[in-house]
Amino acid sequence: MPTAIPIFANVPGAPFKIGQRVRVLRLVDDTGESSFLGKSGTVEYLEYSCGCGQLFPEDPMVGVRFPDGILEEFWRDELNTHRRSFKQIRT
Repeated sequence: MPTAIPIFANVPGAPFKIGQRVRVLRLVDDTGESSFLGKSGTVEYLEYSCGCGQLFPEDPMVGVRFPDGILEEFWRDELNTHRRSFKQIRT
């Protein structure tokens, strides 16, 4: 079994950046834990080497740290970025 090697730095072409806030929107397979649905956390690392079919650089496993300290991995399709919406004020 391959050994996972997490990357704790931004990877050009990756779907997320280290430190970016994300929310778990869905689970794409039955290995995901449904208790994370709707929860937000911070991208801690990207991982391309554990043998789960990841593609470099666009499809890593994404390590997300939640406020309670739990660290869990997700596919990019399971996550969405937090985007703040600002009203544009014209003067």
